[in-house]
Amino acid sequence: MNVVEVEEAFERLFAGEFEPEVFPIALAEAIGTSNANISKLKSGAMNRTDLPGGTLLNGKFHFLPAEEGKTEEALETLCGSKATKTRKVRVAITTDGTSVAARDMKSGEARFCDYAELKDNFGFFLPLAGFERFKAADENPVDIRATSRLAKLYDALIKANPEWGKDENRHVMNQFMTRIVFCLFAEDTGILPDNLFARCLTDYGGNAGETAQEAILAAFTAMATSPDKRHDLPKWADVFPYVNGGLFAEGIAVPIFSRTAFQYLKDAAGMDWKEINPDIFGSMIQSIADPKARSELGMHYTSVPNILKVIGPLFLDDLDEAIEKAWTKASALRAVLQRISKIRVFDPACGSGNFLVVSYRELRDREIRILKRLEEIDPGHAMEMFSAVSLSNFHGIEITDFAAETAKLALFIAEYQANARFADVFGRMPPALPLRDGGHIVCENALRVNWESVCPPPDLIEEVFICGNPPFLGDNSRSPEQNADMDYVLEGHLEAYRRIDFVSCWIFKAAQYIRGKNAKSALVSTNSICQGQAVGALWSNILRDGLEIDFAHRSFKWKNNAASNAAVICVVVGLRNRSKKENKIFDGGVSYSCFNINAYLLDAPDVFVLASPPLFRLPRMEKGNMPTDGGHLSLTPDERSALLNSAPQAEKFIKRYMGSQELIRGIERYCIWVDHHDAQEASAIPEFARRFKEVADMRAISKAPTTRPHAKTPYRFLQIQNVAENNVVVVPSVSSENRPYLPVDYRGDDAIISNLAFAIYDGGTWCMSIIGSRLHLVWVATVCGKLKSDFRYSNTLGWNTFPVPDFTEVQKSALEESAREILLVRADHHPKTIAQLYDPDKMPDDLRQAHRRNDELLESMYIGRPFRNDTERLEHLFKRYADRVAELKKGA
Repeated sequence: MNVVEVEEAFERLFAGEFEPEVFPIALAEAIGTSNANISKLKSGAMNRTDLPGGTLLNGKFHFLPAEEGKTEEALETLCGSKATKTRKVRVAITTDGTSVAARDMKSGEARFCDYAELKDNFGFFLPLAGFERFKAADENPVDIRATSRLAKLYDALIKANPEWGKDENRHVMNQFMTRIVFCLFAEDTGILPDNLFARCLTDYGGNAGETAQEAILAAFTAMATSPDKRHDLPKWADVFPYVNGGLFAEGIAVPIFSRTAFQYLKDAAGMDWKEINPDIFGSMIQSIADPKARSELGMHYTSVPNILKVIGPLFLDDLDEAIEKAWTKASALRAVLQRISKIRVFDPACGSGNFLVVSYRELRDREIRILKRLEEIDPGHAMEMFSAVSLSNFHGIEITDFAAETAKLALFIAEYQANARFADVFGRMPPALPLRDGGHIVCENALRVNWESVCPPPDLIEEVFICGNPPFLGDNSRSPEQNADMDYVLEGHLEAYRRIDFVSCWIFKAAQYIRGKNAKSALVSTNSICQGQAVGALWSNILRDGLEIDFAHRSFKWKNNAASNAAVICVVVGLRNRSKKENKIFDGGVSYSCFNINAYLLDAPDVFVLASPPLFRLPRMEKGNMPTDGGHLSLTPDERSALLNSAPQAEKFIKRYMGSQELIRGIERYCIWVDHHDAQEASAIPEFARRFKEVADMRAISKAPTTRPHAKTPYRFLQIQNVAENNVVVVPSVSSENRPYLPVDYRGDDAIISNLAFAIYDGGTWCMSIIGSRLHLVWVATVCGKLKSDFRYSNTLGWNTFPVPDFTEVQKSALEESAREILLVRADHHPKTIAQLYDPDKMPDDLRQAHRRNDELLESMYIGRPFRNDTERLEHLFKRYADRVAELKKGA
């Protein structure tokens, strides 16, 4: 059976009325059990149950019909059955015909629903048919199970209380869920007495949740009220301690519980919540309120190693250095403790608080390390101290209400766990309740709110560190509202800002915040902001008035510990006010100090490569010819053959047509190419006349006013840049980033280059040697930027700015010979295309060697030897570029 067949079988299974004797047999059939085994199950020969009225299919399911309203009790009986364990049952399931209760005995996941809804839950039973549901690697199974239970509880509550799912009530619902999570965590960690909340549900919630609303309302109200002010509460609620701390400060509201919702809540309460990871769990429960994000739980959180890439060089590494220097002196160690107490961390796109939680935990760990050392070198005095790291020093902005509430809760949990670690070391911890001030998390649009109102600027002894992972959205991915936010932040400050990524707004605002203050920032960004036109647009504004790049992680794949784990190519850019301290670049597994980091994340001068006329002695490169013809002036090989069969005289007007895909993939394509003086002759050919009419009609009704006049010349391309007299060097406008060299080709005078490629007409093969070099590839990758993950070539930005030495005629001849060698090696592998020849895993050795010799030849003309790596290549090129720009300015 396939998954679709299982789904269809479940639809049939639960379409009719429930019959206790028929149900287990139908279930066995639905999961693909053989006819022979079905017969044995019916006869009882294969039924291994140890429960009266039960049915057990080895390794599959154990079923027990439930008395009316007793499905939860029947499920407990099934789970406690000896046969369930010894017969390796995967799913225990029971139903009374109205509601269903089931548990996956391997994962521990439970499912409660109405009988009629079971067909919609067929995915839960897929393991019975041999289809395992994918589980994300490297995630805490406790977090996964907890999130799954809470998601089901959320859905069941919204179903029972539709009005709670409306936008105007979303905050109330989100706050209710965070309070539930707190209670479940608190009773398993000693913040609340053991199982206090679970007993409240069992003792006062009713058999099917009919009084759960009143019971939870009483418990929450008690936790929000000091004991001397509690009135009109049932006596049993007095056992709940006063919590406060903001978590229960707002009005208390509790939804109505259906039987299903109540079962899910009790199921969640039965878990052990001690092992929850607040840095991960926060983002995971954020997905509860967004069913669209549940296809893979945990897909939105940022992993701890990635967070440390940001906050390590931002402030933790400096603290570690300070601790090491102070290690033998108690007074110096106390000074570091004082510094830690004054550190404030601010995440202006905090989501569910991952960066804040990890920052808090890391600061508390360093504080404990210092206190342990103080106890060693100054016995007795350290024991007088406790933590000076306050949650009130952690600030965040989050646009989503549930995520903001989750961030507050995650910080509370992180604080308790840090206090527990402190108690393990020093044997004491402050009372868990009442809760003190929490993190300062506001639910706002970070691009519309004043950041200083959320995180006040630091005084002389305070430090503020801005960190986080703001959203990445290119110009084609943003909503109108997000574009309006960009206008609000960047209009009047940056040119062409709509072309750069959404994350630039956070970078810009972070720079505004830290300028002139005792503050730094480090944000994760898509690498597009350090490439191409974005550099001049964004960084020329930021790297002024005393700001510089403190540290940078060059391009790397930013992955989360999630099942889909679609990697994004990112950078981390740290900003600070100018300092005499070293700058640091992280590249792969190494890091090194440097004198300056420019906006391209290189150890090079602060220059911004802008589109320009040729700056060095290179021949003119032009964009190809644009037809704007509706496709009527282009021909497939079959169309060309048919045309020539009917009109051989058309051959003089047909030329090979080349754009990016034609060059790279060897696609054969032709175009009709007619000069003005040949228009009458060409129009006499019937097929040409038909096509010219189609072009004229298309252009005549064009919305572009510049196109309509060209309806009078339908036999010609709309924009004609040039045509080769002898030869042409062709460069695709877009090509894959995976190839070790940029695709480039050399053609005769018969090729018409389309607007999807660039061309150097009659410029000599030595230009092909340059374009096909590693040196040129790394320049283009850096200064031209990319289209998605592909190289996006630009003649004005990539070729006109490419720094070259003044080649002698002898050197040009050597480069021409090198280019010819590459072409000859390609010819030896005919009919393989450029796409096939330059596949990084299948590139022929002789072609690879020809390119390496070309690289060595060209690079020796720069520095007398090949460059050691791409970093050295780029740093040298940028120095040449900076020198040339300075030279031109001086001569102006």
